[in-house]
Amino acid sequence: MKHSETLSRRTFLKVGGTMAGAAVLAACAPVAAPADDGAMAEGPAAEPVTIRYGRHDPAAGVATTLESFHEEYPNIEVSVEQIGEFHAKIPALAAAGTLPDVVRSWEAMALDLGRNNQFIDIQPYVDGEPGYDAADFYENWWNYPVVEGKRFGIPDAAAPHVTFYNADLFDAAGVDYPDKDSFTWTDFEEKARAISDPDNKIWGSETIPVGWHMYSVKQAWQNGGSFYSPDFRECYLDKEETIQAIQFWADMLLDGNVMPTPSQIIGIGGAGAAAELLAAGKIGMQRMGSWITGSLVEAGFRFNVVAEPSQARRDTITHGAFNNISTTSEEKDTAWIWLNYNTSTQGIYNYASEANFPGTRRSSNAIEPFPWVADVDFDVDWDVIPDALIYGHILPGPANEGESLKLIGDALEKVYSGDVQAADIFPEVAPKVTAVISDV
Repeated sequence: MKHSETLSRRTFLKVGGTMAGAAVLAACAPVAAPADDGAMAEGPAAEPVTIRYGRHDPAAGVATTLESFHEEYPNIEVSVEQIGEFHAKIPALAAAGTLPDVVRSWEAMALDLGRNNQFIDIQPYVDGEPGYDAADFYENWWNYPVVEGKRFGIPDAAAPHVTFYNADLFDAAGVDYPDKDSFTWTDFEEKARAISDPDNKIWGSETIPVGWHMYSVKQAWQNGGSFYSPDFRECYLDKEETIQAIQFWADMLLDGNVMPTPSQIIGIGGAGAAAELLAAGKIGMQRMGSWITGSLVEAGFRFNVVAEPSQARRDTITHGAFNNISTTSEEKDTAWIWLNYNTSTQGIYNYASEANFPGTRRSSNAIEPFPWVADVDFDVDWDVIPDALIYGHILPGPANEGESLKLIGDALEKVYSGDVQAADIFPEVAPKVTAVISDV
């Protein structure tokens, strides 16, 4: 799907507004898969049933969907629970056997709890849906939550990382804009250096968020490397492509003339000051998730977007979540009715419109106005954002992710601080990570 630059004047659709587009609401009246006793459930129970729906963010994103769902299924009440400290609380609820019936889980969490039998295999439910079109989903998102033939979730919206650039700052420095069709690491560095003026707190690039360890995996992907093997059973930190990628970006970070170094960031007020620099029009490019669009609109300068710079291949992170059914749910068939409705074409569009992201269904992204498009009075290549869902990847989901990411993160921080070279520490760390993620 390609959307031309004329889309730049389309406005955001806010939840509660008029629903636009003529897309069909997929699976409005789903046929449930076999229940635990092997009998076919013919629909929602005659007696009122309450389904608990746990998520990390507020219910605003599903408000419109909840309203229409309750009209269609008056005997099913969906109780939305916003769960704080989500990364710690969900595993704790799982261990206690008190997970909500349906959980909107983060990427690796979906796989981890699925492997541990906390989420059920919903493939039988999918197979029981007449006319269900799995091909409507972007391939990476559809295939991700499947482990040994078991499907542990259905995705909804996704926020890809792309490169936002300040066109006004490029013009002031006399630097050509990034090429939408061909943008390499070399191009990125050259343009950033040409814009940077550290003495006046102007840099060509945003800094690397060092403590956000998974941010760096996209740099490995773009050079043909990775943190893990495709099945997440082996650590690839010691592969040459991964070592080269991390060291390349560490060298630019420590240079101080491409992006603010850790010490420069501290000198101008700490990590929070980085966002202030961008809003103040003093950062040329930022490689970040599409959720920053709103802040750029408010900043008041002209901006545009291109794919992340590439080396061996074009790649990026696409953030999102999966809707899962808990093993402990006593209303699995009814939980599926809500899950399926919420991840339908219209359900995903409703959430994407509130979050200003593309959806993981292609049909959701065909509905206008497009959720990722902001109302600005200059041309923006908005199609770059949903296009990233075609080639981008989801964050890795190894077993024992927290322990493995601690090992990787400690090594990354030493490289980004300049204390060690990636080639010296990564070969030492990789076997330790492999031992952790293969111990299942």
